[in-house]
Amino acid sequence: MISNEQLLMQIDKHLKYAKTSGNEQSFRESLVAIKALCDVGLEVQIPLQVPTTRSVQTTSTILPTQPVAIKEEDANGDSLFDF
Repeated sequence: MISNEQLLMQIDKHLKYAKTSGNEQSFRESLVAIKALCDVGLEVQIPLQVPTTRSVQTTSTILPTQPVAIKEEDANGDSLFDF
């Protein structure tokens, strides 16, 4: 784990380099390094809290149904093919 003191020393080093840099590209590179070091420090110090989600499980009971035989006067059996 990186200590806060080490992070601040690196940030200070890049800040001094940015102040003394002679060109725009070196200045921007130092700023990017400082930003990256700040991001590392923030991630280490305050871990991201992942919101917890509760899963609700619903259970449904399906009762088996018995087929109902239809009684008709014209039918002569339980089969569909009985006429």
